[in-house]
Amino acid sequence: MNLLNSKKAQGINYITVIIFLFIFGFLNILGYLILDSYVTEFSTTPYYGSEIQEVGEKFLSGLRILDTILVVMMIILIVGLGITTYRLSAPPIFFLITFVTGAIYGFISYFFNYIFAQMVSDTMFTATLLFYPKTLLICTNLHWVMLVSIVVGSITLYAKKEKGQFLG
Repeated sequence: MNLLNSKKAQGINYITVIIFLFIFGFLNILGYLILDSYVTEFSTTPYYGSEIQEVGEKFLSGLRILDTILVVMMIILIVGLGITTYRLSAPPIFFLITFVTGAIYGFISYFFNYIFAQMVSDTMFTATLLFYPKTLLICTNLHWVMLVSIVVGSITLYAKKEKGQFLG
């Protein structure tokens, strides 16, 4: 039995939540850094006027909203995981499989914590990280997000009423 591809164990769905949050968070921070550098360097040109400065600042403030969007995406992904596990008809053995493999999933998510922390610890990200406190909090605590995902997935998998699907 392949645990990651088993629909009833939901292994790949747990990992997908962590990988999506990791990639989305890092790309938000990196994108803001690049565009902030672009706006800063553009201000040294002779064509830089007040309208261009206003547009640049509004665009950068629009990118700061991605910090809150990451929190919303995390909630949507965890709720979506709960909905998909609620719709599955799985015997109770898959709860035990998820419980046992939860340590492996936790290690994988902690590995992504470490990678994220190493990637954004560079000094060039220091000023950018001030605009992304929620992203920094979530992406350096992905193991807790994994724990919440496993708890939500386990509860919703067995919270439904049995309809006779296991008889037989």
